[in-house]
Amino acid sequence: MTKTGLGQFKILDISTGISGPFAARMFGDYGSEVIKIESPQLGDPARRLGPFHHDDPHPEKSLTYFYLNSNKKGITLNLETAEGRQIFKDLIKSSDGLIESFGPGYLDSLGLSYGEIEQINPKIVVTKISPFGENGPYRDFQGNDLLYQAMSGIMYSSGAYHREPLKHGHPQTLWMAGIIAAYAASAGLFTAQRSGQGQYIDLSTAESAAAHHYTSPVRYIYNGFIERRAPKNESGSTKGVKFEGIVPAKDGYMGPTFQWGRQRGNYKDYVTLLDRPEIDDPRFASEADRQQHLEELDTILMPILEEMPKFEYFNKAMGDGWVAAIVQTSEDLVNCPQLDERAYFTEVEHPVIGSTKIPGEVFRLPKAPWSVRGAAPTHGQHNHEVYGELGYSSDEVVTLRKQGTI
Repeated sequence: MTKTGLGQFKILDISTGISGPFAARMFGDYGSEVIKIESPQLGDPARRLGPFHHDDPHPEKSLTYFYLNSNKKGITLNLETAEGRQIFKDLIKSSDGLIESFGPGYLDSLGLSYGEIEQINPKIVVTKISPFGENGPYRDFQGNDLLYQAMSGIMYSSGAYHREPLKHGHPQTLWMAGIIAAYAASAGLFTAQRSGQGQYIDLSTAESAAAHHYTSPVRYIYNGFIERRAPKNESGSTKGVKFEGIVPAKDGYMGPTFQWGRQRGNYKDYVTLLDRPEIDDPRFASEADRQQHLEELDTILMPILEEMPKFEYFNKAMGDGWVAAIVQTSEDLVNCPQLDERAYFTEVEHPVIGSTKIPGEVFRLPKAPWSVRGAAPTHGQHNHEVYGELGYSSDEVVTLRKQGTI
């Protein structure tokens, strides 16, 4: 039997959206038994979050839900019924971890506070993900990615200072919180194994976003300097007017630079890279010279770069030691030779969607590898299996469903 990195743990996932399910999925990826618990009526709101397979807004075809909940078993359970809460307590008895993202105080109001959960299972590690944490003046406020990017300071330094602060397109703060929740829960679980004592992890999504933007507040603390957005610049580069920013290529966009290894390269060598000896020019010989003639440099280099395929430039430049970048589209990512070599995308079979690929292994544990053991569960897919393990017969499971308990 293949050894897994986290196969000794059983995790209950009653979180919704992105952060909690992403954290729980990481446990499932490395062998944990993860039980996804959803409401009997509509399930996780992520089921209604696009994009959808073939643009069909079906609750079993959300590709966001599909990605976040692979390698989990799925059951339904109504925690607002007395019988539902009793079943939940029975699940807690045999579990190592619980990940939840309800509003502060919600589980307490159901008689499922951490204190009550701890009495049932003293070794359980509860990871609570909320917008602002369990205390403070913002405790009961709602949150979203826009708010977290704004309040963390990320937005204040993003974009150009002659425009409004810029939100990053991807809801990165939600994924950040999921990653932090996963390693915080891992630390709690391994500590519980040694000490026999579980704990309650209070994770603020707003704070996890701010933690990824630590240099600006530290600079302010030490010298009172408020870091702001970059000066107006067409490319966003501070070393050139356009060159050394994101510039057009023949088939997309790329990021050329004069960076060669850990030092600045010289213009003559860059001319050799482009195989264009006719553009050699003493005005650009040194870094100081180039800074005096940035617009002239753009006039010469930009037309050449615009005629070059982005991957041709990237592979040639990087192969010769120059630092370069390409702006990859989704199609480029799926067909990326680097990701292909590392088997990053994995084929998964789903009963409704069919066969599709999802992003796979985030980090490598060769001696305890990642694997796909199952696609995201359909709504209540494993009710009979999981409740059967608790001692309920098939007829009793059907009765529980009819009563609205599951």
